[in-house]
Amino acid sequence: MADQFFQWYFSEIPAKIKKIWGNYFWFFSKYFALADIGREFLAPWKGLVFTREKRAFELGDMLSAWFGNIISRTLGAIMRSFFLAAGFGCEILTAVAGAVVYLAWAVLFILVPAMIVLGIWLMFA
Repeated sequence: MADQFFQWYFSEIPAKIKKIWGNYFWFFSKYFALADIGREFLAPWKGLVFTREKRAFELGDMLSAWFGNIISRTLGAIMRSFFLAAGFGCEILTAVAGAVVYLAWAVLFILVPAMIVLGIWLMFA
């Protein structure tokens, strides 16, 4: 019976914790679309693209379209930077939380019996 407990405690449950941890990583990467945002980082914001209005060579028209597109791409990069930071922040918090859960699971093996013994000792002290 003890060997089944140790197999469950040190083999099965850590594997389940790792699987759940991986699910959180997958969720946050899909929720924040980190791969898509990284791939389209410099794309225009909301697809807002400025085109030239005249076919002839006119410097003002060309500069207007060029500056409009630069501003749209800069705004897109700024907004995507916030989403990337939020996504990576959630991924980092998930990594820290998973490490804390693993550590807590390992420490509870010693801590629970120690607290039971301490409680009994304090009752009779």
